[in-house]
Amino acid sequence: MTLDNFEQTVEPKIVERGFGYFQSGEVVRLEKVGENEFSALVVGTQKYDVFVKLNGRGIVEYECTCPYDYGDTCKHAVAVFYKLRKNDFTDSAEKLGGLLDNMHNDALRRFVNGLLKKDRKFRQEFLRTFDEDFEEDEDDEFFDEDYY
Repeated sequence: MTLDNFEQTVEPKIVERGFGYFQSGEVVRLEKVGENEFSALVVGTQKYDVFVKLNGRGIVEYECTCPYDYGDTCKHAVAVFYKLRKNDFTDSAEKLGGLLDNMHNDALRRFVNGLLKKDRKFRQEFLRTFDEDFEEDEDDEFFDEDYY
């Protein structure tokens, strides 16, 4: 699937809804956050985060924090695809990279430690990534479905 042909792959009703979100400005922030990686904030029933990774114009990976589970692609991701097609984004990648490159390890550890204490979702992802013995909490799936 690419930015030029995703409409042919995604369910027509979802394409129509996503295009409506795009046209009405519901993609309120789209940033380039890395090499061919983009992060967006889309306002729907709630605010949803969408991440997209490209290879040229090919859509390699994407995810949305919405609870949509009726197919592979939600309307929020489609809205972001349209905005990416127009190259309508800000480029934060260089600034983010520069800040990380110049950050002292102790400062980074303090920052991560603060997030680990306050942000449950970040804590779970941190444990999934760095703890070999990590086991998913059975309540995580229930919690995510009900509250996200």
